[in-house]
Amino acid sequence: MSVQTSDDVYLAHRDALFGLAYRMLGSVADAEDVVAETYLRWRRDDRQAVADPRAYLFAVTSRLALDLLKSAQRTRVSYVGSWLPEPLVTAYDDDAPADRAERADTLSLAFLYLLERLSPTERAVFVLRSAFDFPHAQIAEMLQLSSDNARQVYRRAQQRLGEDGEPRFVPDEQRQRELVERFLAAASTGEVEPFAALLAEDVLLVGDGGGKAASIREPAHGRLRVARFLRGLVRRTTAEMTFEVVRANGAPAVLVRDGLIRRVDEYRTVEQALAAVAK
Repeated sequence: MSVQTSDDVYLAHRDALFGLAYRMLGSVADAEDVVAETYLRWRRDDRQAVADPRAYLFAVTSRLALDLLKSAQRTRVSYVGSWLPEPLVTAYDDDAPADRAERADTLSLAFLYLLERLSPTERAVFVLRSAFDFPHAQIAEMLQLSSDNARQVYRRAQQRLGEDGEPRFVPDEQRQRELVERFLAAASTGEVEPFAALLAEDVLLVGDGGGKAASIREPAHGRLRVARFLRGLVRRTTAEMTFEVVRANGAPAVLVRDGLIRRVDEYRTVEQALAAVAK
């Protein structure tokens, strides 16, 4: 296999490999690093002995991401407040980044947030099975598990995720866009009630300040609590802040920039944007 041909094989799978690493790690930069290292190993190893290039590439990516995830989760033990995955941000009119990985409904920020309930091995098995439809026997080989163990790990992951383990529907994009526009209106006019009225009674608000920016430390549940938070949030909005409608993981989102702080760009979905501007 020539270098050009081998590169073509790798490039044919690169976006899917990125999708796997991103789902496991929740970090764009870390996922890019893992995929780059996979390429180096692909070029270095004996490719003539590889019977199934896709399985080989996914196996290497899985193991690299798994090692990095174990280290990251140890670090997050002392993380200030909630940890949220880094959004994949594109211009609103661009194609959704879901094309970079196979199951679009497992790429949402809400779903990635749910995956934090799982151990690293559970997360790897669950993502390989639910997002990329690998059979248990192949997953076992990739992660150096027995086939029975891979099945057990997958069932345990499903149990930990409960009824939220499989996305049940994709929210209507028009309603998502309406939420974004109502939030922007609330930020500019101070009228929070019209926006809050669109929220479900059991809405969940999660903020991630990383210990560097003011944010809610614990998730807020319920429309009343979120509405109260919104009221305080809007009061803190300044003339220097700018708001732009973008896409985060394919869904309408708000990009908030604070002109008072150089190079501070907070990419958030609607729920996360509410906390991002609470400085």
